[in-house]
Amino acid sequence: MASAGAKKPSSSSSSSSSSSSSSSSPIQLQRNYDVFLSFNGSDTRTNFTSHLFAALERHGFHTFRDDTKLNRGEDIGYELLKAIEDSRISLVVLSRNYASSEWCLEELVKIMECRKTLQHIVFPIFHGVQPSDLQAQKGSLAEAFAKHAELFKDQISPGGKVEKWKEALTQVANLSDWDLPKVNNGSESHYVSMTRLDIAHLNVTDHQVGLESRLQKLNLLLSMESSNVCIVGIWGIGGIGKTTIAMKQYNLIRRMFEGSSFLANVANTSKQPNGLAALQEQLLLDICKNGTHKVRNCYQGIEVIKRRAFCQKVLLVLDDVDNVQQLKALAIDRDSFVSGSRIIITTRDASLLNLLKVDEIYAVKELNRSESLELLCWHAFKEDHPKDNYLDLSDQVVAYAGGLPLALEVLGSFLYCKSIPEWKSAISKLKKIPPVDIQAKLKISFDSLSDEVKELFLDMACFFAGTYGVSTIKILEGCNFFATIGIRVLADRCLIKYGPCNELLMHNLLKDMGREIVRQESVKEPGRRSRLWYKEDALEVLRDGMGTEAVEGLFLNFAEPSDIQVDPRAFEKMKRLWLLHLDYVNLSVGYEHISKRLLLLCWNGFPLKCVPSKLYMENLVTLDLSHSRLKQVWKGTKILVKLKFLYLSHCYYQTRTPNFSGLNNLEELLLNDCIRLVEVDDFVRFLKKLLVLDMKNCKKLWKLSSSIWMLKTLENLDLSGYSMLGKFSGIKLAKSLSPYLSSWIFRTKRVDSIGLSLSHVLHLSCLKELRMENCNLLCLPNEVGNLISLETLDLGQNNLRTLPDNICNLTCLKKLYLSDCDVSHLPSEIGRLVALEALILEGNNLLTLPDSICNLTRLKNLNLSNCDVSYLPSKIGQLISLQKLNLGGNNLCTLPDSICSLACLEVLSLPHCNVSHLPEGIGMLSSLKWFDLKSNNISFLPKSFSDLASLEILYLNNCRRLQSLPELPIRLRFMDACYWTLLESIPIEFNWQAGPYMSLLGCDMLDENNFANKRSCMYIFSKKTEGLRNENKHKTGVTYQDEDRMKLLYFPSNLTGIHLYGGDESEIEISSLDPEKTVPWLTVKKCGIKLVYEDEEHIIGCNFSSLGDRF
Repeated sequence: MASAGAKKPSSSSSSSSSSSSSSSSPIQLQRNYDVFLSFNGSDTRTNFTSHLFAALERHGFHTFRDDTKLNRGEDIGYELLKAIEDSRISLVVLSRNYASSEWCLEELVKIMECRKTLQHIVFPIFHGVQPSDLQAQKGSLAEAFAKHAELFKDQISPGGKVEKWKEALTQVANLSDWDLPKVNNGSESHYVSMTRLDIAHLNVTDHQVGLESRLQKLNLLLSMESSNVCIVGIWGIGGIGKTTIAMKQYNLIRRMFEGSSFLANVANTSKQPNGLAALQEQLLLDICKNGTHKVRNCYQGIEVIKRRAFCQKVLLVLDDVDNVQQLKALAIDRDSFVSGSRIIITTRDASLLNLLKVDEIYAVKELNRSESLELLCWHAFKEDHPKDNYLDLSDQVVAYAGGLPLALEVLGSFLYCKSIPEWKSAISKLKKIPPVDIQAKLKISFDSLSDEVKELFLDMACFFAGTYGVSTIKILEGCNFFATIGIRVLADRCLIKYGPCNELLMHNLLKDMGREIVRQESVKEPGRRSRLWYKEDALEVLRDGMGTEAVEGLFLNFAEPSDIQVDPRAFEKMKRLWLLHLDYVNLSVGYEHISKRLLLLCWNGFPLKCVPSKLYMENLVTLDLSHSRLKQVWKGTKILVKLKFLYLSHCYYQTRTPNFSGLNNLEELLLNDCIRLVEVDDFVRFLKKLLVLDMKNCKKLWKLSSSIWMLKTLENLDLSGYSMLGKFSGIKLAKSLSPYLSSWIFRTKRVDSIGLSLSHVLHLSCLKELRMENCNLLCLPNEVGNLISLETLDLGQNNLRTLPDNICNLTCLKKLYLSDCDVSHLPSEIGRLVALEALILEGNNLLTLPDSICNLTRLKNLNLSNCDVSYLPSKIGQLISLQKLNLGGNNLCTLPDSICSLACLEVLSLPHCNVSHLPEGIGMLSSLKWFDLKSNNISFLPKSFSDLASLEILYLNNCRRLQSLPELPIRLRFMDACYWTLLESIPIEFNWQAGPYMSLLGCDMLDENNFANKRSCMYIFSKKTEGLRNENKHKTGVTYQDEDRMKLLYFPSNLTGIHLYGGDESEIEISSLDPEKTVPWLTVKKCGIKLVYEDEEHIIGCNFSSLGDRF
C-alpha cells in the first residue's frame, strides 16, 4: 500500500479558490494538496500508479510520496490520514488486493468521512475489478474480509472497524467511476490522460444562493445545442459573482468538450513578468494535456495555441479580463475555433465584449432581498435564516449590501457570533466608514480608469448619483467635462447604470467607495478634501471658515429654511470651487468671496429677493434658484455668455423674468409654477439657442412677446395650466383664432389685446415635445400636422371634441395624451402614426374605434378607460407590441377572440365593463401579469384560465354572477375575490400553504365545509387618536402539520381604510370567529405586530400569506 498527494502551483487554471469570484466562502480551508492518491502498492505501484504519479508531476502538481516525503520514524498512519484532510480530491485506485490492506481500508474510511464533512471530492478508479464486485463484496474481497473478521473478532459488530470498512467500500463503489477496461481497450497511458481531465474540477463556494437561476440564464445564452462557435461574456460589478457562475458552469459542461481550460485571474496574471506567456503556457497545458509547452514569446504563443489547442472542440473560460491585449495574446478570435467550441469571458468592462463582438452578454444582477438575507445568514448564523431578535438588524445589513454577494459574505462573516449591541455598532460604523476588504475589491475598477474619468466618477459618487441622466450630462458637458464619453466608460465598467426613468444609478457600495477615496484625502480636516457632501462636514467647514483651495465641490442640503449661520468669509479660501449646491442655507453677506471659477450654482430656497451684484457669475454654466423668494432675479443686464441652464421653477414671488439680452447661449429656461409671474422679458427673442422652455402653471402671465414663437431651435415647450389666459402685449386677436380658445376667455375685459396665436406655435418645426394640458382649447388647426419632428403631444383636460385629420401626419409621434377631452371620434387614419407607443384616451366620449388603430404595431400602452366604448375592433390582436391595455368603465359585453394573440400584454384592466364572458383562448396571454376583472357579469372562467403562466395579480371582486373558482395559475400571488356573492366552494386542489393571498370578504354563500382545517379570524384595527375603527374577516389555511410555521398577514392601509402617521396611537386585536371549531394539532406559540412604512412595501410585495413558511 502506498499513498501520494499532489499540490498545484498558484498559476494553475484548475485551482481558482483565489479567483475574482465574489461568492467564494470567506473561510477557506487551507489545502496543502489537491489530490490524495489511495492505492495498494503490491498491485499498481510499478505500473498504473507510477504512470499516474508521473503525469501529475508532468502537469505541474507537486507530488507527495510516502517513501520520500515522510520523516523517518514518524507514525505513517497519522501522516497519511492528515494528508487526506489536507487534500481537495481523492483518487481511489480499487484493485484486486485493495481490500486486503488494513491501511487502504482505514484511508478509505477517512476519505469518505472527509467527503461528508469537508466537501472532499472522491473519484474511484476500478483497476481489474468491477463495481458490482465491490457492491456485492464477493470473490477476493470476500476472502479479504473473512481474514479481517478472523483477525478483528471483537470489532465485527455493527459500528465496529470491519463493518466501517465494508460500508466505506460499498459507498465508494456507488460513486461515478472510471473503469479502466472501458477506456481505450484498457490502455493505462490513455487512462492517465483521462484522469488529468477530471481533476480539473473547480471548487465552488458552499452556499450557492441564487446560483441555479443565473446558471439557467447563462446556459440559454450558450446555446449548447448549436454546432456554431459561441462566445458569451459575463459582465458585472466586482463582487457580483461572475467568477462563481463561470466556475460552476465550467464544472457542469466541461466533459462535453475534447479540451477545456479555466484561466483564473487573467488581469492579475498578465501584469506579472512574462504573465501573458504564462497564461498561454497554462492554456496549452490544460488543453493539450501532455508534455510541457514553453513559449519563447507572446507572438509565438499565439500561433502555437491556434495550431495545437484550438484544433479541437474546446471549452475556454477567461476569468477577469480587463484589456484587449489579453484577448489577443490568447488568440480569442471566432475564426480560430473549431465548430461547437464555447468561450466564456468574465469582465467588468462591457466595451471589451462589444469589441470582440461576442454572441451574448450576460449582465449579472444583484441578489434580491430574500436571496441576500439567506446568504448573509449562512455566514452570520451558519443557517439560512436569522436568529431570534436579529431580523431587523439583518435587514439593515442586507439593505446596505445592495445585493452584492461579496459584501454579504464579508459582513456576515464579520458579524458571526456577535451580540446585538455589536451588530448595532457595526451597522452605525458602516454608514460612515465602509469595510476595507469590500472597498479594495471594488476599487480595482476605479484604478483602471484614466485620470479624467476618475474625477468624473468621484463627482458622480459625491454629487450626481440619482440625478436625471440627460440633464446631468448636458450640464457637465457645458462645463467641458466630456461627460458623454465619460459616463459611457463608467457604464461599460459597471460603475454606473441608467435607471428605468433614465436616472444615473450607482450601487451604494460603489458610491461609498468613491466617497471613501475622497475622505482619505484628509481624514481629520474636511476642509482639505476636494469634495464635501456629508452635511456635518460641510457645515463645519462653512460655519468655522475651514475651507481651503483643495475644495472643488460642496453640497449642503436642508429640506426647509434653516437658522444655520455661515461665516461670511467661509468661501474666501475656496479659490478652485466650481460646484456649489446649497439648499435653504442663509447667507446675507459675503457673496463676493464665492469663487470666480464657479460653473454650477444650485441654491434652492435662495434667501434674498434679488441676486446681489457682488456675486461673480460670468463663468456660470448652470444657475438653479428654484423655490426661492426672488422677486427680481437680477437688476439690469447681465452678460452671462457661458450660461446654458437657468432654472427658476417655483419662485412664487417672481413677477417678471430677468433681462435675457446677455444670455445668448441659454439652452434651457424653466419657469414652471411661477404663479405670480405676469411678464416675460421682450429680449426672449435673443435666445436663439433655446431648446427647452417650461412655463407650466404660470397662471397670471399676461405679457409675452410674440417673438417667443420665432425660437426656431425650440424642442420642448410646456404651456400647460393656462387656466386664465390674460393680456398679451402688442398683437391683436385674429378672428381666425376664436375657435381655438374657450368661450369664457372672450368674456374677459379688453379682449382685443389678447395675443396668443396657436398658428405661431404650430410653425415651430423643431418641436419634439409640446404640452398644452388644461389650456381650454376647443379644437386644433390642421397646421398641427406641420410639427413633423414631434414625439410627445399632451392635450389632456381640454374641451376638444375632434382632432384634425392632419394630426395623422405626425409620423415621429410616440406619445399622444388626450385624457378628459370630450373627443367623440378619432381620425379614421390614426393608424398612420406608425411610431406611436402610448395612446392615452381615458375620459372621452368614444363609442367606437377606427379599424386602422390596429395598425399601430409599436403601441405599448393603450388607455381607453371610461370612454363608453361598446366593442373593440376585431383585429386588435395585431397590436403585437401592446403591454398595457386599460378598458375599465366601458360598456363592453364581449372581447374579440383576437385579443388572445397579444403575446406581449402584461396588464389587462377590465373593471366595470359588463363583460359576460371571456374568450376561450384567454390562456394564450403568456405574458399577462395583472388581470383586473372586478365588477363584471361573467358567470364562469374558461378552462384555459389556468394556463396564464405569468399571472401574479388577479381581481375578481364584485363578480356577483361567478359561482366557482377555477384552478388558479401557478404564479398567482394575490387574488381579491371580495363580495363574490355566489361563490360556494374552493377547488380541492387549492394549495393554501403556497397559494396566493386571497381576500374573501363578503362571500356569504361560501361553504364552510370547504374550510376543513381552515381558521376564520376577526381583526379589529383602530386608530385611538381619531376614534377610527375597522373590523374585517380573514380565512386562512393551516393544513400543514408536524413542524413550526409562521403565518404572515399584511393589512395595507387601502384595505383597512386607516392611515397612520407619526404620533398616532393604534390598536390591533385578532381573535377567532369560531372558537368551538378547533384543530387538535394547532397551537399558537407566539404572535407579534410590525409597522410597515410606505417605502418598505416593495419588500413585502403581494405574497402576504406564504412568507416565512420555513419557520
